[in-house]
Amino acid sequence: MNKAFNKALSKIEEYVLSYSVIIMAILLIVNVIMRTFFNKSLTFSEEVGQALLIIISFFGISYCGKKGRHITMSIVFDAVDNKKKKLFMYVISLLSAIAVLFITYLAYKYVLSTRNLARVTPALQIPIHFIYAFVPLGLLLGAIEYFKTFILNIKHRDLLYLTSEISIPIDKEINADLNSLIDILEEEKDEEEI
Repeated sequence: MNKAFNKALSKIEEYVLSYSVIIMAILLIVNVIMRTFFNKSLTFSEEVGQALLIIISFFGISYCGKKGRHITMSIVFDAVDNKKKKLFMYVISLLSAIAVLFITYLAYKYVLSTRNLARVTPALQIPIHFIYAFVPLGLLLGAIEYFKTFILNIKHRDLLYLTSEISIPIDKEINADLNSLIDILEEEKDEEEI
């Protein structure tokens, strides 16, 4: 995929995630204030909060994959040299892409079943499948992200791509665990952009 499309997609993900968090926080705080001081509640706040939580959770899959912020168990990965790390990344990224793609399929089938049931939210009367549609969409973006990492590792033999945005030269000495390495590389990237 070209760089302009990737950059635009990253910006969309960032905006969706950040504004969803901000709106959810404001809405829930306002609702607490309403209940505490006015003894009334916003009837729709819980529904909107749940919808925003779904959006944040599933759009976050791709974003965290891109930034290398998913939970990792990297003790074996950290112990091997970069050439073996590259082999690990082939397997990890491809299997992750396949697994997330399969879950995307299951989520899509579930969204179709909720659409067929014609369920709506109680307060706002929004069809529930509109909200649940963010689940397969976020999962699909996550699968694409893992697949991009796999392809980049195949295309660039001299680089080790930890994510589609984070890479190091295959011959560079690494003296840090995976999470610390990602932090170091992100700091270097931020310094280069300044």
